[in-house]
Amino acid sequence: MTARTDLVQELNAPVAAAELLSEREVTDLLALFRAARKTEVTAVATAIDGMVTVLPRAFRGIAKRIMFGDLSEL
Repeated sequence: MTARTDLVQELNAPVAAAELLSEREVTDLLALFRAARKTEVTAVATAIDGMVTVLPRAFRGIAKRIMFGDLSEL
């Protein structure tokens, strides 16, 4: 797969403006999207952990699973 097809897949739809970008620009943009997603996942996990710290330790794990389901696995 090329960076262009990976970018379309990352965005979940083709974007006409992406056709105007060079292959290098598409590669850079794809790297930025992936880095942003990784940062976002880390921030969400940190926020969830910070939120449940106000609960007694025995309830933290189950509260995370009830409120966030699969997100609690972050």
